[in-house]
Amino acid sequence: MIASLSRKVNGNVQTNFAVSKYSRFFSSSNKLEKHFDVTIVGGGAVGSALANLISENIPSLSVALMDARTPKSPNDAFNIDSSSKTCFPSPRAYALSPKSLSLLGDDIVSKLDEKGRLAYYDTMQVWESDGPAVLQFNHQDIDDTDKLNGDILGAVVEDEPMVSCLWDKMKNNSHVELISPTIIEKINAPSASDDESKVEVMYKKAGNDNAEPSNLTTNLLVAADGANSFVRKSDGTFHTVSYSYGRTAVTCTVEIDSSIHKTAFQRFQKNGPIALLPVWNEDSSKRQGNCGDKTYANIVWSTTPEEAKYLKSLPEKDFVMAMNDLLQSGPTNTPPLFPTELKNSLPRPFQSAMNGIEMLSQSANTGLTMSGMTERRQGFRVAPMITNVVGRVFSFDLNLMHAKNYISNRICLVGDAAHTIHPMAGQGLNLGMGDAACLTKNIKHVVESGMGIDTNAGLDYALKQYESSRQREVVATMGGIQFLHGAFGTTFSPAVHVRSVGMNMINSIGPVRRKLVKVATGIEDVVSI
Repeated sequence: MIASLSRKVNGNVQTNFAVSKYSRFFSSSNKLEKHFDVTIVGGGAVGSALANLISENIPSLSVALMDARTPKSPNDAFNIDSSSKTCFPSPRAYALSPKSLSLLGDDIVSKLDEKGRLAYYDTMQVWESDGPAVLQFNHQDIDDTDKLNGDILGAVVEDEPMVSCLWDKMKNNSHVELISPTIIEKINAPSASDDESKVEVMYKKAGNDNAEPSNLTTNLLVAADGANSFVRKSDGTFHTVSYSYGRTAVTCTVEIDSSIHKTAFQRFQKNGPIALLPVWNEDSSKRQGNCGDKTYANIVWSTTPEEAKYLKSLPEKDFVMAMNDLLQSGPTNTPPLFPTELKNSLPRPFQSAMNGIEMLSQSANTGLTMSGMTERRQGFRVAPMITNVVGRVFSFDLNLMHAKNYISNRICLVGDAAHTIHPMAGQGLNLGMGDAACLTKNIKHVVESGMGIDTNAGLDYALKQYESSRQREVVATMGGIQFLHGAFGTTFSPAVHVRSVGMNMINSIGPVRRKLVKVATGIEDVVSI
């Protein structure tokens, strides 16, 4: 719906500017300048969640949310036509912790759940390909007083429906201006010593090469525009470090032959983990359209670039077989502790001693696995069988990126603009949501204290508190994931034995296991360990 409107801006009347259902984009023919307290570039999951959090928690601030695209309306995002080829979930989905779900808001979570587009899981099973160890986390590992969102460990939600719901909520919010589709052409940040000037943003409407640029000023510019952030790169004061994992993620949506029973599965191999995650509520009656009784899951398979290329080249039948071979295989024995060549080169008494040590290690580790299952009364759960792939198979390279500084002169980074990590622990978006919550909390503190964010003093304090808190958490998370990447990537037999025993110890020692669950669900920070 397009409307022709007039409004008074800075004492002048501005007329005939187009406003779509989501976009309130003003004409730049008279080059009028608008001012906002906070301007967020990037209207994806983190950026739109941040805009929503600020508008709800600090309603005295004006917020602009800018993006190159305008999300679909919820009706379009939720609509599923059973006669079309789109009657299945998107592989672009996230595993959100209960803490992140709470940051979305009960209204957004309820809407997603009512439409059947939220797949809760209350159990997570992790096991290795070269040992007997099994880690099983479930909602019972969380005390009732600590539970954030009921008896769950998290939920998988597709990107498009989530973002469309957030934008739909903000489109009638007088505190938020949605500016899209738009292209930013230039950003001018004031010097650190300039207490009066604000950040200037020059932009124009996307898709119209003849459009004249518009301008706005803002007390704070937030970059939420992804790993290749235009804001971060154009400012020139943000320095990053990066590291290639040497791995590629292969992801797709698959149909499974039975219920996944609210379980997230992940099996580690030397080249990387393969995960099978629930997606869509299994009650198909909740979804618009008629997709029958089909049950879907998402695959995220981290492996070498060479194997990823090979997997994508396989016929569907062979690709499905490769996935089932890994996910249907349960725990196994650890490899020999000593190389066969070494044992054969030694006298028989030494060979016998080495064989005895290996048998003792195998027995002890297997015993730990069985005792952990017995103590918890929870046996190994076999993943459901994959029957076919639906939609395209995607792949993307896995890289770590971290900005050495998250803040500069009235500019700050959130989400992937500040950090990217390996998806093995599903913490990418959860870290971004943590950024949004932390930034909102610190801005609210200085606003309520009377300092505000108009002057450098108040804003600098809020941003420094944000940077200090989030960098500690992000770096600690990155370190933990890097440790897992190295531990499960090793083929050194003694290290494999130690890792396997360590996994079993974690599974068997309640306080340690419950501590990890609290971190994974967002109840506690990584730095609290």
